[in-house]
Amino acid sequence: MILSFCCVLCVFMIIGLAVTKTKQQDSFYFDPSPINQNVVDGSEALLRCDVSNRRQIMFYWTLNGRQLANTSRRHQIDSDLYITRVDRTLDDGSFRCIATNVTTGIALRSTEARLNISCTYVATLYSVSQNPSPKVF
Repeated sequence: MILSFCCVLCVFMIIGLAVTKTKQQDSFYFDPSPINQNVVDGSEALLRCDVSNRRQIMFYWTLNGRQLANTSRRHQIDSDLYITRVDRTLDDGSFRCIATNVTTGIALRSTEARLNISCTYVATLYSVSQNPSPKVF
């Protein structure tokens, strides 16, 4: 009787330890979370993302709810998203970092981050004179 009580108590203690360990792995938050950025069309950008506890965490990025594939222009470096040449059309929308605990399957979505993309234009003015060479400002 005492032996079976000890076995039951031992099983509860093991289960309690396993539950505590799992809860600790699932308690993570974004630090830093991606933020909006002002960038120039054609320049590079880095969207930062990390979590408070990286144990068993896998990262990926989405744009407008669709998972991004790594390309030579836009790819993940560790948990951050690096864009070598920002494009007004291809990079328009809401980026999110997704952090998933591979042990439990619990995933967190970061807040949305947008790239506010501006264009630079070179204005060419012509002088009405004998020398019509363009002046670039």
